[in-house]
Amino acid sequence: MTTMDERSNPKQRKILYLVVGLVFGVLLLAGYFLFRSAHSNVEAEEKANVLITRLVQEGARTPSQEQLVRLFGTDGGSICADPDEAFARATSEGGISGGGPGTRPVLPESALIRGQLLVIEVYCPEKLAGFQEFLNQQGYADVTGG
Repeated sequence: MTTMDERSNPKQRKILYLVVGLVFGVLLLAGYFLFRSAHSNVEAEEKANVLITRLVQEGARTPSQEQLVRLFGTDGGSICADPDEAFARATSEGGISGGGPGTRPVLPESALIRGQLLVIEVYCPEKLAGFQEFLNQQGYADVTGG
């Protein structure tokens, strides 16, 4: 009985390894591009466009569509996972970063609240009523005069 080594020469093995390596490389590249395209799909881009339009109507500065697609995807990300917690964390961190430890707590601006409401309206409207109920229990300040 002959073994593989006796039937093939080193040149044939090198060609086989090269072909297998090329096939593996092509599969890796295809997987990479398919993975990236899944993140930036049509639904995420449409929702980002809706949010941009709503922000423009409110007179707010708007991030790029690409930024919104990366941040919110199709499901709103962490904002829609737990809107109350996301808002509480954002206002808490905003207050801490404004002056550091020992400063008095500040009420969140109405612009921050309106921005969060817009995101929830576009990405997870089913959670809007619960978030508005949460807001009714909180206070906020209209510090921008708008």
